[in-house]
Amino acid sequence: MSWLLSLLLVSLQPTLPASNDSTAVMQTGARFHEALAEGDSATVAALLLAEAVILEGGRRESRGEYLGHHYARDVAFLQAMTRTIIWQTVRVADALAYVATVSRLQGTYRDRAYDLSSAELLVLHRTPGGWRIGAVHWSSAPYR
Repeated sequence: MSWLLSLLLVSLQPTLPASNDSTAVMQTGARFHEALAEGDSATVAALLLAEAVILEGGRRESRGEYLGHHYARDVAFLQAMTRTIIWQTVRVADALAYVATVSRLQGTYRDRAYDLSSAELLVLHRTPGGWRIGAVHWSSAPYR
């Protein structure tokens, strides 16, 4: 009888708490940014789902278009900037999550000084291999 009670108690234990998912989602977003700043295209590609959409400057790019064109410019720009996170939040709902971030980017790129407020929304999907990015939206404006 005690083995049945033990089995019942184990089966009633809650699944991983949402805070663990939130931590994993935040870590995926942080790895994405680290890989961008380091120019690690293999990690960026691995974190973006094959069907990922990147929205920036009023345009849409597929994962392949982004990695083939815009990615190299983002790496060069981010390597010239200091990024300071001003505000960030994460929400997890089952197999979907998002990370919303406002950061300040400061630095000089191509002989031009920048001081920007950058807004970012990462939409992540739970996959068998962990959380992966399905959509990215970036916008920026002069910092005030």
